[in-house]
Amino acid sequence: MTKLEKANTFIKENRDKTGTKPSFHFVPEIGWINDPNGFCFYQGKYHLFYQYYPYDIKWNDMHWGHAVSEDLTTWEHLPVAMANDTIADANGCFSGSSIEKDGKLHLLYTGNINPNMGFKSNLNEMIQHQCLAISEDGINFQKYANNPVISQYDLPNGYIKTDFRDPKVIEKDGTYFVVIAGKNSYGRGDILLYKSNDLIKWNFISIVYKTVPDENIMIECPDLFSIDGKEILMFSVMACNEEFEKEVGNKTEYIIGTLNFENGSFDIEHKDIMDYGHSFYAPQSMEDKKGRRISIGWMKKWVYKTLTPPEELGWNGMMSLPRLLSIQNGMIIQKPFVGINNYFKNKSVSKNLEVNGELFLENFKNVGMYLKFEIISDSDNEIIINLFKNKDNSIKLAFNLRNNFVTYISTYDNINETYNLCGYAINKNGISMDIYIDTYSIELFLNSGEKVFSYTNFTIDRGKEISIESQKTSSIKYYEKCDIII
Repeated sequence: MTKLEKANTFIKENRDKTGTKPSFHFVPEIGWINDPNGFCFYQGKYHLFYQYYPYDIKWNDMHWGHAVSEDLTTWEHLPVAMANDTIADANGCFSGSSIEKDGKLHLLYTGNINPNMGFKSNLNEMIQHQCLAISEDGINFQKYANNPVISQYDLPNGYIKTDFRDPKVIEKDGTYFVVIAGKNSYGRGDILLYKSNDLIKWNFISIVYKTVPDENIMIECPDLFSIDGKEILMFSVMACNEEFEKEVGNKTEYIIGTLNFENGSFDIEHKDIMDYGHSFYAPQSMEDKKGRRISIGWMKKWVYKTLTPPEELGWNGMMSLPRLLSIQNGMIIQKPFVGINNYFKNKSVSKNLEVNGELFLENFKNVGMYLKFEIISDSDNEIIINLFKNKDNSIKLAFNLRNNFVTYISTYDNINETYNLCGYAINKNGISMDIYIDTYSIELFLNSGEKVFSYTNFTIDRGKEISIESQKTSSIKYYEKCDIII
């Protein structure tokens, strides 16, 4: 039995042993998932591949899981697309992307070689390089016989063969380009740009994005795409080593500007954070048949031990809501993809509610819920949305309009995080919020997607009350609640 057959047999025999799953967020049938990979629209369906280990709820030998959807909301699980079964990817098929060429779906991914996997790694023996797999039906993939197609010998001077990973491939005017995360000799992360005419022979162009050594970061999962004539380079950051983990944390950033594809220079016009919450990482984007740019991310971070699902669930990791990306006023706007609108029920609306102190709104009746607030308030004020509240605990979303701070407080898992929106006025003509609540997650879209916050929580026994607090008299101009069913 091959590794691929073994994985698919195990899933089929054990997938019914898992516990409660989210209503409308993608999770694996069983086991562990992390980064979304190969996100694309191919042969009439959206395809989502992802880093996958079916045998446990912990990270291990990476496979590529696979699912398809017609609306990015309901998903059909397909057989595992790839397992680490060749010399070039012996210790994992790491993250990558996809592109259609000559009617076939091509996957470009990182092959990981680590002879000491599971023990203390020896950096001199670790190799990460870029491999290719091809499919005529989008389901069954044949790995290129001469992998890797971009090897350690294609690295520019001053870069090392470890932490060279996560290729994102695009096509522009008949030429293929790929951005790859790389580690320089100082042990910090940069983004490298290559080009090719056939997806097999690649030439290095430039270091398209270089970090500052004092930032102490490693870059992962770069994504290059265009919106309205501007190039966006999106990437996730982590500490370059354990010494800086508390200082750096994990987040996803983006830059907007103009890329010269001939020499690889990037004229940066704006830099920002994709998601301010503690549960969003490694997003990948694609363009659908209507030309819309859609991204999806991994709702998991490893900085909080309390955010691990109970082992009895039998699965670990989920994806964010797909997000429709656009550019307004020089920054990325993110809105939930419209597919979710087909799954609302029991819509109720209230208008012009006055709040001074705390106002009870209602109780949760469904694990999946959508809330919308439009609030008019004095700028010298703080507004708090209480979710899952009971006598002793709650999850609070607090908005300090004086200082442009947003704070997330969960007494269920002892998390208290404040985000400084760096001069962004969150109160302008008031404040609007779209909040998507699922069994284990909350996604907040502030002011129609100008700022986004993603959170996870795996406490099973939570309160059911929803309320709002205001230090000064405010007006809830509009409040909407819908149950979400899938």
